[in-house]
Amino acid sequence: MEVAPAAAPAAASVAPVVNSNETILLAPISGEVIAIEEVPDAAFASKAVGEGVAIRPTGKIVVAPCDGELVKIFNTNHAFALVTDSGAELIVHIGIETVKLGGQGFTRLAQQGARVKAGDPVLELDLDYLAAHAASIISPVILSNADQFQALESVASGSVEAGKTVLYSFKAK
Repeated sequence: MEVAPAAAPAAASVAPVVNSNETILLAPISGEVIAIEEVPDAAFASKAVGEGVAIRPTGKIVVAPCDGELVKIFNTNHAFALVTDSGAELIVHIGIETVKLGGQGFTRLAQQGARVKAGDPVLELDLDYLAAHAASIISPVILSNADQFQALESVASGSVEAGKTVLYSFKAK
């Protein structure tokens, strides 16, 4: 009798939880990581909005990068703010100058005020429309109250997959 090999253990899912004061953020969208300094917007590139990185999206579903509360989803659905239990304030901003699109190219999949888990869908994008009409589709993922946390760690580079790849982590001071 042949015994089937044991199934390979599932890839270790990096649960985006606060663990010993560390918060782990997963990529909110699939794409290519871009340094924040390379974002074609002075407020993001100068880190005036906060610390983080950006992603040039290739995927159309934007997910929560960690567990928390969706405290704000802009009426135009181009950005959302999420607050973690540790008090981290995160902004996921899709594209540059996308507020001017008046919501075109975006579909809301979650509601403001909702409690979300890492990987829960928040927005769906029409990448073709956004590429044709936005100043840029490069999308910053920002820790807006970075002054309350230690420097970003485990910063990703290259390709990332929404809800699966660690984008970056940070610890409380």
